[in-house]
Amino acid sequence: MGRRNKHLEQPEEGARPNGSIAKSIASSDRPNIVRIGNLGNPLSDLYFLLIQMSWLSFSLLFLSSFFILNCIFAALYRLDPNGLSATSDLPPFWKEFFFSVHTIATVGYGNVYPVSITTNILCTVEIAFGLLFLALTSGLVFTRFARPHARILFSDKAVVADYKGAPTLMFRAANKRNNFILEASVTCSVLRGENANGRQMRSFHEMRLLRSRTPVFALSWLVMHPIDDKSPLHGMNAEQSKDSDDEIIVLLTGTDASVSQPVHGRMAYQTKDIYWNCEFEDVLTVNDKGTRVIDYSKFHDIVPV
Repeated sequence: MGRRNKHLEQPEEGARPNGSIAKSIASSDRPNIVRIGNLGNPLSDLYFLLIQMSWLSFSLLFLSSFFILNCIFAALYRLDPNGLSATSDLPPFWKEFFFSVHTIATVGYGNVYPVSITTNILCTVEIAFGLLFLALTSGLVFTRFARPHARILFSDKAVVADYKGAPTLMFRAANKRNNFILEASVTCSVLRGENANGRQMRSFHEMRLLRSRTPVFALSWLVMHPIDDKSPLHGMNAEQSKDSDDEIIVLLTGTDASVSQPVHGRMAYQTKDIYWNCEFEDVLTVNDKGTRVIDYSKFHDIVPV
């Protein structure tokens, strides 16, 4: 028999992925997936890459690009030894380098200035290039700052308890900002690996919620899914959930009343981490002045039923 392509082999029966979609959804913007093959030139999506990278990586990229760019122009200025004024006491290369910094930032201190026609032409090119470089960088910085982010807190665990005579999956969310999220809605789906005609596939199964929308989201929201005969979790018990690879994906969307922009929050739970026959501690109280108080120190706490 010929050699089989290892990328075309089906996973062995019972094989499980090392990574969890649930953990990557809850902790970052990138799924825990390794992508192989020809995906095209990543520089064709440069804007997305610059927006998605961390602030540390973005800052290091800007500083290194700025330094390299000025080194290039400093080397070009060195081609004309008499192109700059000789009033500076700086060493040869550093005089051209700092003159390039002054030029690209359109800041002229007057201690070094161009004197030849070649250097003046090169200054004109650098100023035009510098304006474009700084304008693009400023736009990227503004975009990164201006992106709307919801500060939605999800409980770090989900529970199953009896509610109106039926086992019900529950988790809760809260708005960490002291403002309103208008027309908030939440959707939940079970991500499940299934074997279809010998092919391993992962599919989503929608979960029906007792309340999936709220006109104003300001305090705490207990999201509940009844585990009835229509539920994708129907028939599952505490022991079966421990051996399950199912993951519950949660998306919450709404409009931030302060900035009038759509925001979203996300969370995911693995069914093996669900706590059965437990309920959340109450976090809402009313103080002496009649004002509602939410205690975030107990937000993740659960107690057995």
